Amino acid sequence: MSYQIVKQHSEEDCGAASLATISKYYGKTFTINRIRETVGTGQQGTTLLGLKRGAEALGFNTRAVKVPLEAINKKAIPLPAIIHWKGYHWVVLYGKQGNKYVVADPGSGIRYLEKKWFLEAWTNGVMLLLEPDPVRFFTQEDEQEKIGGFGGFLRRVWPYRAILAQTLLLNSVLGLLSLASPFLLQILTDDVLVRGDTQLLTSVAIAVIVMHLVSSSLRLAQSNLVAHFAQRLQLGLIFEFGRQILRLPLSYYESRRSGEIVSRLEDIQQINQLISQAVVNLPSQLFIALVSLSLMLFYSIKLTVLAGAIALLMTLSTVIFLPTLQQKIRGVLVLSAENQGVLVETFKGAITLKTTAAAPQFWEEFQSRFSRLANLTFRTIQIGIVNGIFSNLVSSIGSIALLWFGSTLVISQELSIGMLLAFNSMNGNFTSFIETTINFVDEFTRAKTATQRLTEVIDATPETLDNSQKPWVKIQSNADITCTNLNFHHAGRVELLQDFSLTIPGGKVIALIGKSGCGKSTLAKLIADLYQLQSGNIRFGIYNLEDLSLDCLRQQVVLVPQDAHFWSRSIMENFHLGSPHITFEQIVQACQIAGADEFISNLPDKYQTVLGEFGANLSGGQRQRLAIARAIVNNPPVLILDESTGALDPVSEAQVLTQLLTHRQGQTTILISHRPKVIQQADWIVMLEKGQLKIQGSPEVLCHQPGEHLDFLDGVDLSKVNGFAKNLSNFHLNGSSSTSIR
Repeated sequence: MSYQIVKQHSEEDCGAASLATISKYYGKTFTINRIRETVGTGQQGTTLLGLKRGAEALGFNTRAVKVPLEAINKKAIPLPAIIHWKGYHWVVLYGKQGNKYVVADPGSGIRYLEKKWFLEAWTNGVMLLLEPDPVRFFTQEDEQEKIGGFGGFLRRVWPYRAILAQTLLLNSVLGLLSLASPFLLQILTDDVLVRGDTQLLTSVAIAVIVMHLVSSSLRLAQSNLVAHFAQRLQLGLIFEFGRQILRLPLSYYESRRSGEIVSRLEDIQQINQLISQAVVNLPSQLFIALVSLSLMLFYSIKLTVLAGAIALLMTLSTVIFLPTLQQKIRGVLVLSAENQGVLVETFKGAITLKTTAAAPQFWEEFQSRFSRLANLTFRTIQIGIVNGIFSNLVSSIGSIALLWFGSTLVISQELSIGMLLAFNSMNGNFTSFIETTINFVDEFTRAKTATQRLTEVIDATPETLDNSQKPWVKIQSNADITCTNLNFHHAGRVELLQDFSLTIPGGKVIALIGKSGCGKSTLAKLIADLYQLQSGNIRFGIYNLEDLSLDCLRQQVVLVPQDAHFWSRSIMENFHLGSPHITFEQIVQACQIAGADEFISNLPDKYQTVLGEFGANLSGGQRQRLAIARAIVNNPPVLILDESTGALDPVSEAQVLTQLLTHRQGQTTILISHRPKVIQQADWIVMLEKGQLKIQGSPEVLCHQPGEHLDFLDGVDLSKVNGFAKNLSNFHLNGSSSTSIR
């Protein structure tokens, strides 16, 4: 029986690849990327809940069970199924074949395991049973044409058809010129040397010189055309990749390692090399090989049959080693991307590495990871070496056999010496094509894996498909933000918000409080349209969030995270990245309000100071003040500060908030914080608990109401709460209703 398997693209893809394997078993092909999005694969992999939900979304009926081994032996459960492997991996169990269990491991391939080894890996008995729904599963869109992706990439070659036509023409002419060499060799041997014709010898010598001059000139032009084509093709792929990366949602970045995404640029180089060879070199070499083969048949059918048999033997080792070679190359690419991700993480976490004395452990992991990569690369190279040696051995023995058999034909006067030498030269053209094809298989294997990995990015679902058709409107500063029946969860995770309703008063200062993980930051990102709701809607005054363009929202609803990012360029350039038309005066004013102008003025180059990577030459508090300044430079009607002053000392924090809120009077400002001194700045307080509205009200009222919220309000000076809050007397418990206030 032939068992289906879909290989993983990275170590966290095992769950998605297992589900793709079972889908393929039942006749449907889905891309790894589609399944990743469906099951919610993150940087730590896929949960059982995510697999169950994702499989149901793809049309399966599922059951998560814990079964004994006897149930498999007695075929009491439907197989194939997904099982939990070694406590950290997902694989597909096909069943039992003889005395061995058949497991499709997305990381290593089909495995046949004895009972002892099977039970050592399947320790918890957890299994996800899947059966395709007759209606829902078979109506799913098949994505077979997206697997591999070469069709799409070859279509990208079409705009360069003029360059390709010229290149192919030059290659063909060069090939035909190379065919002149065997005939000149035959003339030199059979006519010049035998008859001693010096005049003909001079003519042949001149012909060879002219041929080489013409060939060199054409090769120069051909090389320039190939380089031009390769450069434009690679640049086009890089631009497409870059444009797509910038259009992807936040969830895409959060679910993948940065090194994994960066490694896709190396994949582009692999693809570019393959396409350049496939569309430029192979067609012309095939043409020359066919012409040479035809002439070889004209010279001697017997010798041509022998040459064909030798060529067949040369390709035999490639066919034998191809499956193993594909697996090894895929492993090298996946492990290389993972190692690159670890290096990026190590660099970004350098301070933690130093302060926790974790360098020895990271050094051990570094050695282990790169030793594994080196060993895997070496085994891959070994396969190539064995393949190459076998091919060269067959080629060498074949050449001797051809020379021996050809000599017998010369002795029997079926061929002349010149004809034998000409045949040998033409056979070189034919053999060269075979060797190029063998080498091409290796590159094809690498490029196919690279294409699948790159296609995963290019075919990923962007933030919005019809953003250009949505209107740009002015959101009023005093517009209420109304959240109605919001439901949200990260794919493959439990619900974060369930039927959540809340009206945030416009033009006021609102504090979102609650324990870590209660949904505060999630709600903020939903309001900023960084996450997509499962259901429900959010309105800014009369406008539904779903009806507005992303540009409209991102410019008017600004979220400042706790760890703001800055690029390695000047402070001015960092401000201009999001707001290219702002003036220097606006930047300075925003920095003064955020308390950043003082430290900027002490920098050597003031606002032209180049920030280090990730703003490394600034303190945490300086980065936060600069981030607030960047957020308010365009005076957005809605500003969300998510722990955005946590790195400031209490005095600086109070000063920055006082200046900021004074500047933003009449505009909506949402503060997410655990600090009482920050919370007391609010007109209205909203407390969340486990994704639900727990309580809301003014600081003055809530301070006298018993409950867990007092833990967050301890130390609030009621004499300093905003005057607006002092006039409020209504509040709501347990989220029983939404409230709009003025």
